[in-house]
Amino acid sequence: MYIKEKLLKLGFEEITPIQAQVFEQFEKPKHLVGLAPTGTGKTHAYLLPILAHVNKDYEQVQAIICVPTNELVLQVYDMLKAVDDEIIAKAYIGGKDKQNDIEWLKKRQPQVVISTPFRLAQYAMDEGVLKLFNAKYMVFDEADMMFDEDFLSMIDPMVNRMKQAKFLLFSASITPLMEPFIKHYFGLYDYIDTSKGHKLDIDYQLIHIKEMDRLVALNHLIKTIQPYLCLVFVSKKEDQSLIYQNLHEQGLQVCNYSLDLPMKRRKQMIDDIRALKYQYVITSDVIARGLDFDVSHVIHYDLPYHLEFFTHRSGRTGRMYANGVVMTLMQLRDHRKIEKLSKQIKFSHYQLNPNGNLQKRKQKSSTISEEEKQAIKSIKKPKKVKPNYKKKYKKEVDKAKKTARRKKYYAKNR
Repeated sequence: MYIKEKLLKLGFEEITPIQAQVFEQFEKPKHLVGLAPTGTGKTHAYLLPILAHVNKDYEQVQAIICVPTNELVLQVYDMLKAVDDEIIAKAYIGGKDKQNDIEWLKKRQPQVVISTPFRLAQYAMDEGVLKLFNAKYMVFDEADMMFDEDFLSMIDPMVNRMKQAKFLLFSASITPLMEPFIKHYFGLYDYIDTSKGHKLDIDYQLIHIKEMDRLVALNHLIKTIQPYLCLVFVSKKEDQSLIYQNLHEQGLQVCNYSLDLPMKRRKQMIDDIRALKYQYVITSDVIARGLDFDVSHVIHYDLPYHLEFFTHRSGRTGRMYANGVVMTLMQLRDHRKIEKLSKQIKFSHYQLNPNGNLQKRKQKSSTISEEEKQAIKSIKKPKKVKPNYKKKYKKEVDKAKKTARRKKYYAKNR
């Protein structure tokens, strides 16, 4: 009843696969692991059933939601308040004076805590003012972004003492570091995987710029689009400032969202982004996970150092059944990374010419014929590894493929 009422209040006409399955399995006396792509409504999947079980007359910690970044803490807090503002909830983040939080916690306790792992450990273990060990629920959201050695050392002492809690873990992927944690603390658990059944509606465009300067290419590219909201992802901090200055001087509605900004300013900027005061947001991978905006375009100014962040960046658009466009500037040096990404992502290819003209490229078919496959099989790999053996082997394979293609051509044209 509670969930149905709140879905109506939020204006949800239909629920997503992850929401449907979590709602169905939540009451079972088991821990829960949910695997779902970004942008599929994971937050409401756990928020609604947890809030339905919060006793509003009992002023003690009943649920803890642990997320990796300050931005996500504030977003989940806002989402919670939009669902039910009668619940006493507190958001704990870094970068602000903790003394006020500590003094408040000495007198009262929130019913729901939303926090980064660091603040959670600080208030519960170091200061001893946050009493969370009788909580009924503990959520780890965007878990693959959190799990490292530091996180485990912070969270282990707390989780060890939470004997009564139901654990819920949500992630876009299960990393090797997460597996022993899940095995140790979750025991027999319900596993929900909607990652294969739900694909984001994204048009991946690879913009070939050869050796053109990236900033020049970006200036050409933005003249070809009229985005609702465009996130421009950049790997280097100094490039962020340069791009911001360049677009700002062109009179575009642009902001530079950087971790160097004070938390208060970042929060204000996120509110302004949601209010569509900007058309372009220059940012790093800090916005690549979890934050929920209506984004029509994503531009990869360059490729991330860790390739998995390509998916996280791209997942800012095409969310919740909307379609999106992801444009990636590709210089010749990016070839290897793009080759790896192409195994999972189907790109449409475009050429950006020096005059700013954007043209769709025809891609050569890379399909190998049956004759070529047989020709490759006929080339024996060397048993002994000698200098340049790979080069020699490749040369022989290429020669065999060429011969096979020639034979096929003559057979067809006799």
